[in-house]
Amino acid sequence: MPITGVDHVMLAVPDLGAARAAFTACFDRPSRPGSRHPGWGTTNAVLRFADSYLELITVVDRAEAAGRPASRRMTDVIDAGGGWVSAVLAAEDLPSTCAALAGRGIPVSPPIGGESVRPDGRRRRWRVGAHGEEFRTGRLPSLIEYLDPWPGAAPDPAELRHGGVHGLAGVDIAVTDLDAAAAEYGVLLGGPPRRGERSAEWTLPDGRTLRLLAPTGPGDPVAAHLDRLGPGLCAVALAVDSPAEAAGAIRRRGIAVGAGADGKPVIDPAATGLAPVRLVAARLAGATR
Repeated sequence: MPITGVDHVMLAVPDLGAARAAFTACFDRPSRPGSRHPGWGTTNAVLRFADSYLELITVVDRAEAAGRPASRRMTDVIDAGGGWVSAVLAAEDLPSTCAALAGRGIPVSPPIGGESVRPDGRRRRWRVGAHGEEFRTGRLPSLIEYLDPWPGAAPDPAELRHGGVHGLAGVDIAVTDLDAAAAEYGVLLGGPPRRGERSAEWTLPDGRTLRLLAPTGPGDPVAAHLDRLGPGLCAVALAVDSPAEAAGAIRRRGIAVGAGADGKPVIDPAATGLAPVRLVAARLAGATR
């Protein structure tokens, strides 16, 4: 199955300007002004890394958004205060990928086209699959294939790695039924996971990890996410040179950083739009998108 990795992650926010300011304060790097998505009712801003990005997205036209299950999920998350919406997986030959998944018993919404329109009129076309009820309910991530390059010149590579942040290292997805979810994701990702007592994990072709997490008990972070937003993306790991140094720099900017269950630094979700971010030591090679 030609799913090549994690393309980006989506964070739904009630106030796009405030979210951009918060991430600039957290990582000492600007987000780039984003685009409108005609037909979807959304607009975004992007925090770009060398080979991935973090999308801050908000709903600007609720009537238009109501026509898309994916946009309705964003509306629901925003109404709950904001938070992670989904990982978006990169796929090659998206129509064939979706057809193959359906043939293997994982029905996903077939690809539809869309575009991102910049304020200056520049456009980037893409198509997405698995954008229907499977996405709205958090059961599966969507799949994306780009039809155009980024409009305009690529940023300076030093900007893309500013602060020692290289990009996305992995994603954590909250699930209610680990066995059922692991079976479905196994078909989606083309193989069985590494199983833990309450987890299932894959390493994708781009080197990033995708991990399913079931709650360990009432009140743990996964259970809290399920109670507030239901199944779906619940935390993101960023690849940094040194988690301790990156955490120290963030603390010096006045933002709290705690420790997760695995001992790795976790940025205070209050500083990132109720979106847990872990810092892990990793270097991921990849071309600038």
